[in-house]
Amino acid sequence: MKKRGIFASVLLLAALFLLLPGCSREAEGRQVDSIKVLQGDGQVGLPGRPFGSELVLELLDVDGVPVPGAEVRVQAARNSDLPVPAERFRADAGGVVRIPVSAGKVLGDNYLEIIPVGAENRSRSCRFVTGLEIDGGRQQGAAGSTLDRPISVRVVDADGVPVAGQPVYFGIVNAPEGGAARLSDEVAATDSSGVARTRVTLGSGTGGYEVEVKPTGPDGRLLTRGVTVEVMGLNLPNLLISAFAGLAIFIFGMHLMSDGLQKTAGEKMKTIIRLFARNRFVGLLAGAGVTAVIQSSSATTVMVIGFINAGLLNLAQSIGIIFGTNIGTTVTAQIVSFNVSTLAMPAIIAGLLLFFIPYRNCRGIGETVLGFGFLFYGMVLMSDELTRIADFPTVTRLFSHFDCTPLDGVMPFGAVIGALCIGLVVTMIIQSSSASTGIIIALGAGGLINLYTAMPLVLGANIGTTVTAQLAAIPANRVAKQAALAHTLFNVAGTLIMLVFFYVPWGATEVPVFFHIVDAITPGDAFSAIPQNVPRHIANAHTLFNVFTAVILLPFVMPLAHVCERLIPAKRKIKYTSLDPYLLENPPIALHQTVTRLRTMTRSAWSVFEKTMRDTVLNGGYDAEKREEYRKRESKIDRMQEEITAYLVQLAQRELTLPQSRMIPVLTHCANDAERLADYAELVLKEAARLAERREKFSKKSEKELRTLFDLTGRMASKVLAALEKGDEEPAGEARELGREIRQQVSRMVNAYPGNLRKGSFNVESGIIFLSLAGIFRQAAERLDNIAVRASSLTRYEWEERK
Repeated sequence: MKKRGIFASVLLLAALFLLLPGCSREAEGRQVDSIKVLQGDGQVGLPGRPFGSELVLELLDVDGVPVPGAEVRVQAARNSDLPVPAERFRADAGGVVRIPVSAGKVLGDNYLEIIPVGAENRSRSCRFVTGLEIDGGRQQGAAGSTLDRPISVRVVDADGVPVAGQPVYFGIVNAPEGGAARLSDEVAATDSSGVARTRVTLGSGTGGYEVEVKPTGPDGRLLTRGVTVEVMGLNLPNLLISAFAGLAIFIFGMHLMSDGLQKTAGEKMKTIIRLFARNRFVGLLAGAGVTAVIQSSSATTVMVIGFINAGLLNLAQSIGIIFGTNIGTTVTAQIVSFNVSTLAMPAIIAGLLLFFIPYRNCRGIGETVLGFGFLFYGMVLMSDELTRIADFPTVTRLFSHFDCTPLDGVMPFGAVIGALCIGLVVTMIIQSSSASTGIIIALGAGGLINLYTAMPLVLGANIGTTVTAQLAAIPANRVAKQAALAHTLFNVAGTLIMLVFFYVPWGATEVPVFFHIVDAITPGDAFSAIPQNVPRHIANAHTLFNVFTAVILLPFVMPLAHVCERLIPAKRKIKYTSLDPYLLENPPIALHQTVTRLRTMTRSAWSVFEKTMRDTVLNGGYDAEKREEYRKRESKIDRMQEEITAYLVQLAQRELTLPQSRMIPVLTHCANDAERLADYAELVLKEAARLAERREKFSKKSEKELRTLFDLTGRMASKVLAALEKGDEEPAGEARELGREIRQQVSRMVNAYPGNLRKGSFNVESGIIFLSLAGIFRQAAERLDNIAVRASSLTRYEWEERK
């Protein structure tokens, strides 16, 4: 089996790498359909000097995909003077062209024509302004404050001589919502240095404020059409409130969608659990499926801890499931990475309408759709707020500390580890890798991080999510602790493997092999000057990483289990707890475990009654010294009854379906009946003590009648246990028939008592004890009859739940 698993894993990986060449984007035969300006358009400069930034263009085909190697011709437009070092430029591997441009002697607006070779009709113009120098742009300040530096405009003539005494017009042409910014001067004359100034007082909104500048030249006429200068205002309290509100709505939507899917799945969860025990491959698929429903690998792993603690799974089975949880948790990232924000409000409306339809499946579907809508609405809020501050100097400086973009072809190791630690800590705090990955995708959508930085953050989130399982395993048994350790070791091992691939380049591109694969299978170029489709790249990288590590490490489930057993060795016998508190989050499974515990309790209660009756009455071996031993057995049943009742009280506080809520009082009454059955053992002890004290004995006929009742009650108990175990009404009906037979037998015994007493079959003392024992059998039968009736009710409610 191990060899077949390794062979299958290698085969899958080989197929993946063989298919990759087919995913590469060949430029041959593709023409430039459009030109996208990434940087440099609209710059101002002084005559004869280079402009501050290169003109950076991206050449795209009809599908919006970059065309590497394409050529463009560059020429100044009519009446423009813009010297460039060459007439032709070729795009790099990312379809990007970089053109250094200098200012000439012609003042005002100048235009540079960009003409794709072979697609001349797809040309475009880029604007440059000569004769100006602007200072004070790209400043950042607190909302409502006046910026530290004024916006200064220097005007010169064609020879670079300052133009004094000419008016410069200023005006705010764009501001974020709630802006209301002000200028100290809307018209200012240039001084002897050719400089005019105005100060900006920011409004209350967060984002960019655009100030339009219209200078006049030496002849007194407008030198150029308006030039825009951007400054930035930050309202930190409002930004944090909006961003965290978006995060809260996102997490709420994720949980609501998870609850709705679980309600829709209902009893099917138990079927999935039965699949767990087959083998590691089925466990992998089951773990992925359950996590895709629950939307949280942490929640699934906690559930697995509960199964182990209840004795439903062993260590090797649980490890296969844990491998699958890492794959299933990528579903959330895939969902939120698509730009379907327009569906948020319709989904919320549709979900709300479905939620109020009084049918269980409709209500579950309604919660799912409503959660879907809130998920996307929260994502939109987060992305919008982060996009507002993406270009803020303080923000870019902050994110530059852990920017993982390769330097000289190598990702900076310190930044990679730093980003990994940030992802780990954030996930430890919010206890959900799906939520962490959603935040990372929002950062990518807002332009704050690139794919290189996002992936180490994702790796950190994958490790951080294991903390939840570690906390859940603290009160659990040894095997549960081993499973939590296996989860951590697996995620750490996968991270270490992936870090190696960060430093293995793909061919001559020097792009790490893992990132090349992600870029090859995802639309858009993540490595262009302005990265494209970053959210989808992050989601696909997250999925590919988890699938890759699961395939690689799945054949090593047993060695990993042995390592965990060595690290957490056996010190005492494992104690299983069928009523694990972590199972309460899944009511169908919690109820199933309660029935299992009830069956154990009923069997134990009958065992106490049976042993007490046989040892002390039927075999005539009453021993006063063993009375305390019998009482301890009965006390154990009392504790089981208290445990079941307390568990059902906790379960009743969860959100349950109608059949589930009806099962709780039924199970409570069953536990009470089983406890009373064990209590009758104490009554048997008292009658046996009276019989031994008076040194009385029953006649052979009386003893035979008691043995008949004993046998009938034993058969009845077996049928009741079968009804609880199989969920079948047939053994429950047979148990009730035996109960009627017992009651009839006791009635005959009571009616025959006066005649037997007159015949001298037994004396008064032994007769009273005989009748008391017969009455105890009847009471025991009544308790078993109650359980049988309620076992039928449980079967009916389970059928309604499945329906």
